[in-house]
Amino acid sequence: MIHPNLISVIASGAYVSHELVAEFGPLPPAFLPLGVGRLYDMQIASLKQDLTEASPIYITLPESFDVPAHDLQSFKDKGVTPIFVPDGLDLGASIVFAVNSISAYSAGIRVLHGDTLLDRLPSGLDVVASHAEGDDYCWAAINHSGTQIESLELIEAASETQLSRPVACGYFAFSSCSELVRAMVRSGYDFLRGVNAYNRLHPMRMDNIEHWYDFGHLQTYFHSRRMVTTARSFNSLQITRNTVKKLSTDAFKMQAEANWFARIPADARPYSARLLDQGQDGTRAFYSTEYQYAPNLSELFVFSGIGRITWQKLLSSCTEFLEICASHEGEIPRAHYARQLMGKKTVERLERYARESGFDIAKPLSLNGRPMPSLAEIATSLEGMISVPDAAEPSTIMHGDFCFSNILYNSRNNRISVIDPRGYVSSGEHDIYGDIRYDIAKLSHSINGLYDLIIAGRYRLTQQNMYSFSLEFPPSSQRNWLRNQFADLTIAGISTASQEIGAITTSLFVSMLPLHADRPDRQAAFIANALRLFSALEGKPA
Repeated sequence: MIHPNLISVIASGAYVSHELVAEFGPLPPAFLPLGVGRLYDMQIASLKQDLTEASPIYITLPESFDVPAHDLQSFKDKGVTPIFVPDGLDLGASIVFAVNSISAYSAGIRVLHGDTLLDRLPSGLDVVASHAEGDDYCWAAINHSGTQIESLELIEAASETQLSRPVACGYFAFSSCSELVRAMVRSGYDFLRGVNAYNRLHPMRMDNIEHWYDFGHLQTYFHSRRMVTTARSFNSLQITRNTVKKLSTDAFKMQAEANWFARIPADARPYSARLLDQGQDGTRAFYSTEYQYAPNLSELFVFSGIGRITWQKLLSSCTEFLEICASHEGEIPRAHYARQLMGKKTVERLERYARESGFDIAKPLSLNGRPMPSLAEIATSLEGMISVPDAAEPSTIMHGDFCFSNILYNSRNNRISVIDPRGYVSSGEHDIYGDIRYDIAKLSHSINGLYDLIIAGRYRLTQQNMYSFSLEFPPSSQRNWLRNQFADLTIAGISTASQEIGAITTSLFVSMLPLHADRPDRQAAFIANALRLFSALEGKPA
């Protein structure tokens, strides 16, 4: 059991390095995206293991950082208290500021660096987590005798003197806050000098950690994110240093996706992941693509602080890819694909949802106090807004699931790279062609539909009853600006702000209802969101 008279601090009181700012904008390290959350979600979960309720957790943040309301609520829900420290403080001064702010002098303290995640935390106090080696960055090497620490020493990148020594990997536990504060003050707030001073009074030991995930540098961020994703993913996804192997018992689906990568023309390939292999692995089919050290647009949209210039580059690259797709015509008319993708599918999916959930799709609804049509009426109206192309109009290359989570962005070449294509439209037939409107609507369902915010749980939904909804998303001037930028685009001669694209976007949320049967809360959010989008189509925002 951890000592009850103890505080824990996630030290995230400065902004990430310039190389990470270029990727994610100015964020404290604990706010870096990781999966469908932030790094601090996993850090807090790690610190809470074996804690008593009397052991509070704090997180230091730069005073100038404007914390999104959802994150403040998340801290409250998790029982974590933010401490805002003056900008520019070094780590040692930041820790002293935090201890002074909460007057925790008689307690012990655990300090976890804001850019660090460990597979386990050392037990006890007066201990430093260690790892056998670091990367080519400056690390705190540990001089030791057995497990007893003699001193910590800052070693420059690629120094040969560092290779034979373990390094401190971002977790420190001290039995006395008051002694730590004194050591830091006497050492001029230099964190390592302060730890060495503390160590002379309270001898510390090191505890070797096998799995250390460092998110503090661009290279280590993507390496660590890959390792965490691998540890948390199911057997359907196997990630190595160089490859991503996707497996499924649905052989047709795997073959369809691999076929799309293999068949797209040369000018589209720089905008897609690179197919390496495909085949059968026991009872499952698979294909492998090159692993890309890049964030996806969903992470950037929900969790980053990137600016408008970067978003303009992103939209430009998305447009370039779609224009290339639209320049390659298929032999089958576009009308064939339109009927398959957007014909009766919405109504059929809706009827399936009604059967499985007991939801009355013929019952009138309400959103934010405003009366709304039933889901069945909305589906019928949407179908009427989507035109069937002329019989002579050719199909073009279609990704089929061109949403933020399937679009990676490489900031070094300012180019997107797509993953997880659909690869078919008609059941049983591999195909790289389709209706370009579907890809534009998929992009819209992230930008206008805010799909990624729903998946990340960043919304507020209340229901007066099963058929009455109130839905709110966190306000964001950045998202409003992005929506306006997107509305100004014309892709392959199609306005992204057209009623037709809006109707297809809305129908996507209705169509996906039965696909999320395991999450009734998410289904309710999709219904409410479809109502919001339908209201906008009618020119009467709810």
